[in-house]
Amino acid sequence: MMLYRLLPFIFVFLWSSAFVTAKIGLEYATPFAFLGVRFLITFILFGVITGAIMMYVAKPAAKNTNATGAEPVLATALVGLLLHGGYLGASFFAMASGLGSAMAALIVSTQPLLTTTLAIFLFREMPSRLQWTGIGFGFCGVILALWPTLSINPPITGILASVVALISITIGTLLHKRIGGQISLMKSNMIQAFAASLFFGALVLTVETPAIDWTSRFVFALSWQILAVSAGAYVILMIMIKRKTVAATTSYLFLVPPSTAIIAYLALNEPLSAITISGFGFAAFGVYLVTRFQKN
Repeated sequence: MMLYRLLPFIFVFLWSSAFVTAKIGLEYATPFAFLGVRFLITFILFGVITGAIMMYVAKPAAKNTNATGAEPVLATALVGLLLHGGYLGASFFAMASGLGSAMAALIVSTQPLLTTTLAIFLFREMPSRLQWTGIGFGFCGVILALWPTLSINPPITGILASVVALISITIGTLLHKRIGGQISLMKSNMIQAFAASLFFGALVLTVETPAIDWTSRFVFALSWQILAVSAGAYVILMIMIKRKTVAATTSYLFLVPPSTAIIAYLALNEPLSAITISGFGFAAFGVYLVTRFQKN
């Protein structure tokens, strides 16, 4: 029970660390090659884990999870394309096109607003006034946290790519909420990683000249992205989407930009301002309001 309560905070740390380790990894690899290798290894990892569970841990349950029709499998693959391919691919492309990471994060951070609004119509999850107030505080916190690094005259292609990332993670979150439980967690992540690896493999073959410099720093960044982010943060996200309301789950993303700034300060010695810290306070209070008063 205590571990479950800690999961959202572990998620925020791991999700935030992804931006820092991505920045390190992109110094030594082209973006789609980096992501392609990451999800190919992630697919193999989840495949081994799923196989071991089915063979040695839960043989009776495996019979039920194997009786999965094509529709849930295809829907899960689509979730992978949206959450991994669309969201990450578009975000990396946006930053590669010259859009500052702060501006990209600000655009994607509107996701709780968009997702919560759509969940009203799709799942009849009506947030209370206090929850809407919390969402407002969370978004204001993101703006405060990123304000010192927001760029002027951002490239249009970068903005459009960030909007694609926003739409992808929003639809992917809502789709997983709808199909959650039809496929086991490990098998779901294996299917998602396989779909993402095929997607990025196609991009590497068609739109990118791939390059990877296998330095120790790159291996560390890649390993962290696989073990801590794909096998950690994304698994926790799937659990929270299944158990919490959409508003409560996505509200934690408000904590990601300020948390990323703090991690970047500690790990990369990037500047950290008082206004960023105050933004973290606003975002944390907003998340408290949304999660404390969620309707179960």
